[in-house]
Amino acid sequence: MKIRFSIALVLLLTTGLFAQAQLPKPTDLQMRWQKMETIAFVHFSINTFTDMEWGYGNESPELFNPTNLDCRQWVKICKDAGLKGVILTAKHHDGFCLWPSAYTEHSVKNSPWKNGQGDVVREFADACKEFGLKMGLYLSPWDCNHPDYGKPEYNQYFKNQLTELLTNYGDLFEIWFDGANGGRGYYGTDSLHNRSISEDYYDWQGFVDIVRELQPNCIVHGGGLPDIRWVGNEEGHAGKTHWSSLLPNGQFSKDKSHPAQLNEGHENGTRWLPSETDVSVRPGWYYHASEDHQVKSLPRLMDIYYESVGRNSLLLLNLSPDKRGLVHPIDSLRLLEWKRQLDQDFRENLITSACRFSSNVKKHVMKAFDDDYSSYWQASEAGSFLEIDIKKTVTINRLLLQEYIPEGQRVKAFRVEYFEDGSWRELASETTIGYKRILRFLPVTTSKLRVTFEEMLAPVMITKVAAYNAPILLAQPVIRRNQQGMVSIYSPEKHGEVFYTTDGTTPTRESNRYEKPFLSDGDVTIKAVVYSGSNHGELGEQYFGISKANWTVVGTDSSKLPLFDGNPNSSWVSPKNQREAIIDFGAELSFNGLTYLPDQARWAQGIASGYRISVSADGENWTVVLSGDFSNIRNNPITQTIELGKTVKARFLKFEATSVVDNQPVLGIAEINIAQTK
Repeated sequence: MKIRFSIALVLLLTTGLFAQAQLPKPTDLQMRWQKMETIAFVHFSINTFTDMEWGYGNESPELFNPTNLDCRQWVKICKDAGLKGVILTAKHHDGFCLWPSAYTEHSVKNSPWKNGQGDVVREFADACKEFGLKMGLYLSPWDCNHPDYGKPEYNQYFKNQLTELLTNYGDLFEIWFDGANGGRGYYGTDSLHNRSISEDYYDWQGFVDIVRELQPNCIVHGGGLPDIRWVGNEEGHAGKTHWSSLLPNGQFSKDKSHPAQLNEGHENGTRWLPSETDVSVRPGWYYHASEDHQVKSLPRLMDIYYESVGRNSLLLLNLSPDKRGLVHPIDSLRLLEWKRQLDQDFRENLITSACRFSSNVKKHVMKAFDDDYSSYWQASEAGSFLEIDIKKTVTINRLLLQEYIPEGQRVKAFRVEYFEDGSWRELASETTIGYKRILRFLPVTTSKLRVTFEEMLAPVMITKVAAYNAPILLAQPVIRRNQQGMVSIYSPEKHGEVFYTTDGTTPTRESNRYEKPFLSDGDVTIKAVVYSGSNHGELGEQYFGISKANWTVVGTDSSKLPLFDGNPNSSWVSPKNQREAIIDFGAELSFNGLTYLPDQARWAQGIASGYRISVSADGENWTVVLSGDFSNIRNNPITQTIELGKTVKARFLKFEATSVVDNQPVLGIAEINIAQTK
């Protein structure tokens, strides 16, 4: 009896301390959703035809007239890229509906497309069914067009439209409720047409109840966070530490921003709310011809995959069909390149059944290395390890680990080592794993690996460990020039050589080899490429205009200013409550536009949402040239191009923020440039 009691006591001390019953766990619906790993967004609506990101709601439906709309093309591209589902923006903030809703005239039924008889949602649903991809829909609660928005009656209108979408188009795997609101529409009273609403205006519970009743197998994004959460940014990365659990809103820390906590989750979270990483292939969500050259590079898309799926999140990758109603060839080719690269990265798992496996917990150790997610190896004590003897020398640069998350997320810290020259060397020391964690590192050559689980919230359950040797990706180099005219060339690939030219010719291995920054001030085009052996990557090209060596910011005592240094990761911030920058070019210049890149820090300061541009010959007498607003700059703080509409001559330029995101009292500028007329 005493022996049995002692055994029970040991079990209590080793497992009870973890408080397993307190760990939040995913529902079957959340598990099915997580296993999809990569899905697509499609932003296509009236904004496509007005060249805007956020419409005002007063756009005429007659503007919507795609000449060659083909939802089959969209969905086939997604399928060929390995994406498992597609979500279409059925209605964005402007209120324009891509289906002939019975509850509004602001829809495709009043457009010239197919003489008002068309239904984009129907064609989209049919395409998803044909190609075997799951279908999702985005429905914005914010509606700038509807006259009842802001009144109690609007909630019923929204429920009516939600019911239409959930009953007429087949099974949905996800419904997307956007959190943006504010009522910007043509019915407003000020220049931005703003109307604020109370936090409890939307009947979120009523919306979710309709989804649960009509589409019980549909995951809900937004709407009070019933199923999944936003990752906290639109840049494409989850936190390196990333928990699928989250505390209720009222229990968030006061010492860290809300987006930062969404990005990392909470170790002590009480709800299972896995994250969805939404990011666009282009800078914006809707198609803009001006962004055709800004489709994300293959290396950047690979980074996005590893920093989303590879960090325990699900990737939602956006496509933007153009005015024809087709995905642009640049975008589709990039997605196919991305799929091919992923296939190569994970082509061969170097940990096979021929390896020798050992552990301090030998029971079920093989289950950590099979291809069955439902089987797992379990260890209850910190310091437990899995050791793999590959029995031959291999080179690896990727390690994939998965937890058995139906029983909750448990790993808090782990260490990876490899065997070299008779001893173990540390390869990585990391925190969370979750559904999937993929580590990238410089190639190491070894015959043995060891993973040690140093901290855990409950007995660790590992369902997969795999190692790969991904091919080197020769990325396009980044070319920058600072205020003093010194040029630096950065290659994302650490295993290659950079060659460059300054005369406009295409560089080869016979060109200048980049070794350190060099002086090239004034008007010049620099081209560079990365070589590895006889192979080379994409050509990098950057044009630099006039010298900024003599540019200063009035009132700032510094000759090296971050808003002129060519580095998007450094920023100048105005004094408190000033929210303006006065630039002295040092001489009179002619120009007809400028670009503004806001502070790019994760917790950016002073992002201008409204602006006023003034010029002066003497720095005292000013002429206002242009005023305007930046659309959706809060979540998409990219370079903003301002066209003045005429050529001006001035020595001084004043850039004022007439409004700032979150009403911060400062203006932040990462880079500012002018477009000079020759």
